[in-house]
Amino acid sequence: MGERTYNTELKSLGKRIKKIRLDKGLIQLDLEVKAGISRADISKIENGLKNIEFITIIKIAEALDVEVIELFRLEK
Repeated sequence: MGERTYNTELKSLGKRIKKIRLDKGLIQLDLEVKAGISRADISKIENGLKNIEFITIIKIAEALDVEVIELFRLEK
């Protein structure tokens, strides 16, 4: 995989996180508190600008009350 593909995947993951967050009626501050991740980092993640560790993905999934796989599921 090239860097471009990684960027595409990060953006896709970020969009999915944002969609789930918004569908649950949460703002970034809510996610910050629940996941223990700064709003600045959440913004970077949702915009595909930050590569994140798997532990961060787990924290986000727990904060959003979804299984980790849901963050990677493609929209139909």
